[in-house]
Amino acid sequence: MTDTPVPRVVQDLWGTDRSGRRGPKPATSLPAVAGEAIAVADAEGLPAVSMAAVAKRLGLTTMALYRYVESREDLEAAMVDVALGAPPAVGSRGWRHEIDAWARAELAVLLAHPWVLEVRPGTPPLGPGSLGWMDAGLRALGQSALPAGDVASSLLLVDGYVRNQVLLAQQFSDADGARRWADQLRAVIDRERLPALAGALDAGAFDDDPVAEAFPGDEFEFGLDLLLDGIERREASPVRP
Repeated sequence: MTDTPVPRVVQDLWGTDRSGRRGPKPATSLPAVAGEAIAVADAEGLPAVSMAAVAKRLGLTTMALYRYVESREDLEAAMVDVALGAPPAVGSRGWRHEIDAWARAELAVLLAHPWVLEVRPGTPPLGPGSLGWMDAGLRALGQSALPAGDVASSLLLVDGYVRNQVLLAQQFSDADGARRWADQLRAVIDRERLPALAGALDAGAFDDDPVAEAFPGDEFEFGLDLLLDGIERREASPVRP
């Protein structure tokens, strides 16, 4: 047992019985509140989400909304947990297949709700949605021969890779501009000062295929395969030198 209090928003996400609360019967629920906030964020971005905007969508006063979330931070925590939804089912097809499927499922969720990556909770998650994804990832990688600590660290790497790829896709979303970048680079580069970059440029490493598929594409596939190759190598030689 611990004396550390669990935030009210976390208790409500887990459906903890707080029937002893005083006051009128709730007019809605935390998942419903989070759902309306998610709809705003999906349509207009995270900055558009406010207590007043969410309350209006629910037909409540702003003050009434504080019965479900005590702060903007609590609202964002609930939004993220609800937006993640249920994790993919984990089968027994081998750890690499299962964690690959996990990563692609997470990618799909984050592409549907990219604002999730703008939320800065400050601490690791405690909600059922977030922890459900964590449990699924651990079960997938747990099919490997890696020790428990390496399983947890490997999952963190896979999660970080997926999130970073979505961030990069958002930052460089101007496809036409990205295609022009290599030509602009050729115009400005100092080859003596940046010889490795010049060599990569000459090798065509930055020349995008004008008919290349939209994100996620070859770069995502390459990075995920490389990462899983590294985990596979770690599984074969788990002892650090």
